[in-house]
This record gives sequence, structure tokens and C-alpha cells, in this order.
Amino acid sequence: MSQRVANRTALRLPVSIGRRAALSADVSDTGLCLESPTLHAAGAEVSGFVLHGHLELKWTGRVAWVTPGNPMASTWHRLGVQFTSVSPGLRALLSIRQRR
Repeated sequence: MSQRVANRTALRLPVSIGRRAALSADVSDTGLCLESPTLHAAGAEVSGFVLHGHLELKWTGRVAWVTPGNPMASTWHRLGVQFTSVSPGLRALLSIRQRR
């Protein structure tokens, strides 16, 4: 796992990555840590959205690191995503949540 460059806030949000369900474990202004049943390769360009009520708050990014899960233990994969683009709505949501 690479060194984190920004302070993270533990936050569980429903996330879609490539139209597949995932959950955030923590977030920052520059990215998020996701737990996903789908394994993505480090360096892969990805896109998705955070579901907030009825809104889909879009983002794009690059997978910075991956920790494979264990299907025998029913654990999901963990991956760090570095944002390359974030919608204004998601930027506002992250800003509000990190102040709490």
C-alpha cells in the first residue's frame, strides 16, 4: 500500500464503480478507499458515483493501490482511488462530511 497523502475521514457511503456496488471505508479531498466485490488492477482508470439520496454524485479516478479480499472468508477487496475529477455535488458532500 502506498503512503497516504491526505487526511482521511472514516465514512461509509454507497458507491458505484463501473456500475458495480461498493462501499467507501474512508474519504479525503483527493480520493477514497473502497471495499468492493470486484477486483480492479492498480493503475486502472475508473469512474463511478456516490449515491446520496436520489442523487448520483459522479467521480473519475485512478486505482492507486489494491488489497485483494479473501473469498473463503467472504471479505471484499480494498482499493484506494485517487480522484482525477469530482462533481461539484460530491465535492460539497465530502467537504461537509469531513468537517464533522
